[in-house]
Amino acid sequence: MDTQLESSSISCANCGSLDVRIHHVRSAFWQDDRLVVVQDIPALVCGACAEHFYADTTVVGLDLMRGEGFPSAKARAELSVPVFSFGDRERVKVEP
Repeated sequence: MDTQLESSSISCANCGSLDVRIHHVRSAFWQDDRLVVVQDIPALVCGACAEHFYADTTVVGLDLMRGEGFPSAKARAELSVPVFSFGDRERVKVEP
């Protein structure tokens, strides 16, 4: 666990709630034309508004992962995701 996230009296910078707890989250990042998912990211998560906050060391770690280019050999798993085009929806005429 990131020692910068150990404080128990943290308030949410977004809504001011004191219901802020340490969780492990996942997030998606674009690396050139690849979408990658990083899981097990330590974060402070607000129970009131769901805002996520990351310690500086966590952000540096994510930047280092991005700098390495998220090599496929280090991936824990592979995901297949569907891709949609919003342009397909625009072809449908919307009545006011």
